[in-house]
Amino acid sequence: MNFKDFRILIILRLVLITTGLFGMLYFSYIQLNYIRLFFIGLFIIFVVIELFYFINRSNRDTGNFLQAIIHNDFTIKYSATKKGKSFRDLYETFNKVNQKFIATTQQEASEYQYLNTLIQQLGVGIISFDSKGRVHLVNDALKELLGKKELINLHSIERVSAPLHKSFESMQGGTSKVLKVTLHGKLYQLSINASEFKLRQQEFKLLSVQDIKGELDENEMSAWQKLIRVLTHEIMNSVAPITSLSGTLNHMVSQSQQNGVALEPEQLSSLHDGLDAIENRSDGLMNFTEAYRSLTRIPLPNIKPVEGKLYFQRIVSLFTPTLSGTQVDFEHRLPKEDFTLQIDPDLMEQVFINLLKNAKEAVSAKDGQITLTIKKGTNGNGIMTTNGNGPEHYSITITDNGSGINDETAEKIFIPFYTTKATGSGVGLSLVKQIVLLHQGEISFDTDPGKGTRFKVVL
Repeated sequence: MNFKDFRILIILRLVLITTGLFGMLYFSYIQLNYIRLFFIGLFIIFVVIELFYFINRSNRDTGNFLQAIIHNDFTIKYSATKKGKSFRDLYETFNKVNQKFIATTQQEASEYQYLNTLIQQLGVGIISFDSKGRVHLVNDALKELLGKKELINLHSIERVSAPLHKSFESMQGGTSKVLKVTLHGKLYQLSINASEFKLRQQEFKLLSVQDIKGELDENEMSAWQKLIRVLTHEIMNSVAPITSLSGTLNHMVSQSQQNGVALEPEQLSSLHDGLDAIENRSDGLMNFTEAYRSLTRIPLPNIKPVEGKLYFQRIVSLFTPTLSGTQVDFEHRLPKEDFTLQIDPDLMEQVFINLLKNAKEAVSAKDGQITLTIKKGTNGNGIMTTNGNGPEHYSITITDNGSGINDETAEKIFIPFYTTKATGSGVGLSLVKQIVLLHQGEISFDTDPGKGTRFKVVL
């Protein structure tokens, strides 16, 4: 029933009521007739009652329809049988709306089932819960990891592992961590990533949990093998000549003692040179050992808020004098607005000075270019974090136009004691990486042989 039909039917009833009233006036004052007045009065009463019934029926059906929608009940079928032709269009519209809702609900259910199936097939544990700790989604991988068939509330995890439960509750959106935890008597190293979202005015947290112990063990073994190769190489470079020289000198002295003849001046000179060489190589081995100790004795960072602009202006002031006597162009780009870093200023100063020093050594003294750039707003994955949903990140890049780094060196650049410099110890970039990791940051680089290198630190 469209609005035009409804209006016509209302007007028709009002016309009948008005006509009846005129009839009552006519037969009351002009031509008195009580019988006609009686029947006209009954007719008016009937039409009024029918008018109210007509309006109330359409309102009642519309109200019932809206109540059904509110309660997600789309199974009601509306029929105009015995209710008049005027209600046919109205009920047909109701039925079409119901069918549309049913189709939409079925589509949403299908999409949910599809996504749920995908999540269940993942080898990574997935869990989603609201601000009250009620679990809304959890896949089989996480249930298997926790040894739970069902998870209704986040507190169920506390019975399995209190540290894991605490991490789940405390992690903020956009953060990640590696947690070592024991579950059912077995040690796991879990990589946990968190994100937050709002749905229907309700806040949810989504966590992905993956056991990376196998990968870490493999990487650790590979790192140890590389380190042992480097250590062996450095130690053999010092021990081999010491062993050879000491054997030669020992043989020379033994021959002299056996023959009862004092060493000749030439032999004494050789003995002196040999002992001097042994001393030099021993000093080199001692320096190497001291460099190794410096790698293993990095203090834990004393992290505190540091005013970023002043801090980097101090870095620039420290580095600029080292370019004296060269034509290297050094440019620094700081954000216009004030910003704060959460760092250990002394440790991070070592990082930036070391990277700037490496950039200086990589460029030509005549046309070298070094650029220090600080930007706000992205974490290590390039995700914007300036909307208040997570900690603010800052990327510090140091770019040079030097000769770049070849593939072989790039693969080993952070390995302790690996160096391409004749007088280098090979601990500089290893220290840099350790300090950055202690700040929960990231360091990476990209290079183009012949064009330059860019190191990027994200804090």
